[in-house]
Amino acid sequence: MVIVSHLHQDHFDTVARQSVPKTLPLICQPGDETTIRELGFTSVTPLTDSIDWNGIRLTRREGSHGLGPVVDKMGSVMGFSLEAEGEPSVYWAGDTVLYAPVAQTIAATHPEIVVTHSCGARWDGDLIVMDAAQTIAVWEAAPTAVIVATHMEALDHATVSRQDLRRAGDEKGIPASRLVVPADGETLSFPKR
Repeated sequence: MVIVSHLHQDHFDTVARQSVPKTLPLICQPGDETTIRELGFTSVTPLTDSIDWNGIRLTRREGSHGLGPVVDKMGSVMGFSLEAEGEPSVYWAGDTVLYAPVAQTIAATHPEIVVTHSCGARWDGDLIVMDAAQTIAVWEAAPTAVIVATHMEALDHATVSRQDLRRAGDEKGIPASRLVVPADGETLSFPKR
């Protein structure tokens, strides 16, 4: 299965559009299904609330690709929660800034792993994904979770490097095991419950 949070090129690029098997189940946010079907994908399901797939529950979560007028330029995005019996619960925040619905999701669901997009990307000067300070605030809001900071050093409008984020975590006393900043291509494993 493939999950497409939104249609920006850094999330659903030409390689993915051409190389992902067209019959593979694909989950997307409502409103993107027509465009994805027009690309030849045949098993497209918009995630409006929750769905169950092979023992995994996927639940849509709100996201905001910035705040204020930049949101109109960025368009809608979604995050999602993943839950499966015996596995740690995951909240993938996605391309969002830290704002009330993200904090509310953390407080309501108590995820064991939170995946953030933490490069501090800016568009026309406006923050459009979490930066180091917001990522640290996520860690503070989820004191028992492991934060996995991704989407680093891949965009020319990013303002936070992996080293910057690790330094910010060190300054707050956050161990590397609780604020994980993986390298490109690195595989992470987490113990079962």
